[in-house]
Amino acid sequence: MTDNLFNSPAMYTIAITLIHFIWQGALIAGVLKLLLSVTPISKPQLRYLFSSIAMAACLIVPIFTFAWIYSPDYLHANASQNSSQILSPLVEQVASVQSDWYQNVFEALPFISIGWAVIVFLLALKLCIELISVNRMHLSGSYLPTDKLQNRFEQLVADMALKQQPQLLISLKTNVPMAIGWLKPVVLVPASMVSGLTPNQLDMLLLHELAHIRRHDYIVNFVQTLVEITLFFHPAVRWISKQMRNEREYCSDDLAVAHAGNPIAYAKTLAQTATLCKQHRHSIPSMAMAASGGDLKQRVMRLVDHEHHCSQQDDSGKWLATMLIIFTLASVALKPYLTTPFLDKAPGHFTLF
Repeated sequence: MTDNLFNSPAMYTIAITLIHFIWQGALIAGVLKLLLSVTPISKPQLRYLFSSIAMAACLIVPIFTFAWIYSPDYLHANASQNSSQILSPLVEQVASVQSDWYQNVFEALPFISIGWAVIVFLLALKLCIELISVNRMHLSGSYLPTDKLQNRFEQLVADMALKQQPQLLISLKTNVPMAIGWLKPVVLVPASMVSGLTPNQLDMLLLHELAHIRRHDYIVNFVQTLVEITLFFHPAVRWISKQMRNEREYCSDDLAVAHAGNPIAYAKTLAQTATLCKQHRHSIPSMAMAASGGDLKQRVMRLVDHEHHCSQQDDSGKWLATMLIIFTLASVALKPYLTTPFLDKAPGHFTLF
């Protein structure tokens, strides 16, 4: 049973697909960084579209890579196949010198796949627990708002032209406003903010949460998190996901400001809640669309003065540029070792290099 698992063509193909995605993910992130560098931060919808396409590419590219490499006709794995029939003399000489290295890499492939699968399973289990916790937040420690607040909320829902009526609840357990759920969305407002903010300020925060609901950000964030879990090992995927979350908050901010009509007042409202959000940020579930999402400081600065925070001054991708440079240098250094066929797809065999 164990031998069959380790010699399964799928185990080798998964590992090779993950190895290929190292350069594929870096390339996708590099293209996104280039697009974001030439797209003004005043156009978050376009920047969010680019980020979403990049995240979708991170999901689609490995699937295509796996489908291209995998074949159910492989009967067994063997890294010691004679490659002289398919290699040029020069490449054969390089492969011969590195045969031990190739053999070790080949034998490690099933372990790579199993390790990846175990970590993905654990992360998926953690996500399920968090989803259950988030979707049950409104079941305890919450109560209905006053008629006055409920009427204001319904007016804001009408202004946002939402097709479904979210439920508004006052929560004793949350510290920042947040929207949870997709089919039956719920907006939770901390009891402290109901009494601590002016009606206009509270309306602005509610508009932000309603903007998330209107844009279906909850389900998008869920799919995005699944991609993060599947490709957890690649820092470029985490960077792309961070860009998506930042641009998502900018989009919701712009939508809220469009209805509130006062970006400065909206920025002041965010600034007033910044300290509270920072103190309790660790307790905010990642699956909830909270008012403190993204980079709160940058959100405020962007609203106050676009020129003070423009895309050319965004330092969030400097480490990515460094990673791409290192990857390029490593690719050049390893070029002699990558000239052999990575996969021999001869019928009945599964050979590496």
